[in-house]
Amino acid sequence: MSAVADASTESAPEETPQEPAGSTGPTAADAEAAGGSADAAGRGAVPFGALPAEDLLVWFLGLFAAKAWEGMGLVANPGSGKIQKDLASAQLAIDAYGAAFEVLRPRLEEAPRREMETLLTNLRVNFVEKRDE
Repeated sequence: MSAVADASTESAPEETPQEPAGSTGPTAADAEAAGGSADAAGRGAVPFGALPAEDLLVWFLGLFAAKAWEGMGLVANPGSGKIQKDLASAQLAIDAYGAAFEVLRPRLEEAPRREMETLLTNLRVNFVEKRDE
């Protein structure tokens, strides 16, 4: 099975969401960290076009989740180091995560699928709490 079947997106606990990776451009190492191809990462930076679409989607899910946590003001902006709440941006990132996840869902094995579903639920619950503050 592809790397997607073995991929898992880290679920950020409601109290301590995960910060996004460094602010530099994405590399194959970033894709591997998000469950992508280890072979590609071993060679250094790989153009996006060389990565399987499934690996890119898994990586994008991680980016969307990180931007959602940031937009909810639960993690600092990696560029400024400051907490800045932007609920419209958080909602966009959560909606994008949900849409991309629905496309990827049929290709995932049960364990990573459940982890990604849990992360999406945590994002949505946290968003409602932050919106209602």
